[in-house]
Amino acid sequence: MEQLLDLTIATQTVLRFQVASGAVQERLPFPWQVAAAPAGASKGANLSLLFNDALLNQDAEGNASEDATNRYIGFAVPARHPETGEEAGFNFRILTANPKGVPGKYKTGRVGGVVREYYAKGNDLDATVTERFRFRDPGGGSVELNLQYRRGIPERVMTQGNVRSSVDPTILRIYKVHQLIDVVRSIPQKIDRVLSYQLRVTVSEFADLFDGKEELVSVTVVPWYVRQVFGRARVGSPAP
Repeated sequence: MEQLLDLTIATQTVLRFQVASGAVQERLPFPWQVAAAPAGASKGANLSLLFNDALLNQDAEGNASEDATNRYIGFAVPARHPETGEEAGFNFRILTANPKGVPGKYKTGRVGGVVREYYAKGNDLDATVTERFRFRDPGGGSVELNLQYRRGIPERVMTQGNVRSSVDPTILRIYKVHQLIDVVRSIPQKIDRVLSYQLRVTVSEFADLFDGKEELVSVTVVPWYVRQVFGRARVGSPAP
């Protein structure tokens, strides 16, 4: 039986890459294996960076969470269990602006300074969007995204998937998401409405992932994101 754990309303920008398989495999616990996207806009991608602006985080009762608002970058690897066949995204790092998000639900959080800028210019029915998202690590280095694109007509989708922690793979959070998605770049589908793009990663932890050989597969803008997270209920235990 599943029980509601929390809910998030946010906006996202998601970058998906194809990087050295050995580097992402090292982020997974045994016996999980990297499972790159088999098809679609992100075919071949084995690493996701999620730039999140969480407008509201709530607990299961609908109250504001301790980290009621937050800005953070999530790093995840798509994986499959060779014995059970389960597919899950493994979160191996969250870089967050909110100290109350550390260590966080996946025990992977690290706090730092975050700057986010967003600007949209509309002309009749067209719009150009400029985004900047930067995390500065107190220990040195930063992750900085500069992106400008032409807005398209988004697709309304509902998805469900498992997310686990690379630190503790027994942590299982089941995402049920209702969102609008706008794929502004997809190499497999030959979509490109990106006017300018730059990602600079200088945090030493990610040096093996961003070594100059990484390939950007897709950029997806999520202007509207509502996520319910469920967990396995224990018999006789109260809701969290």
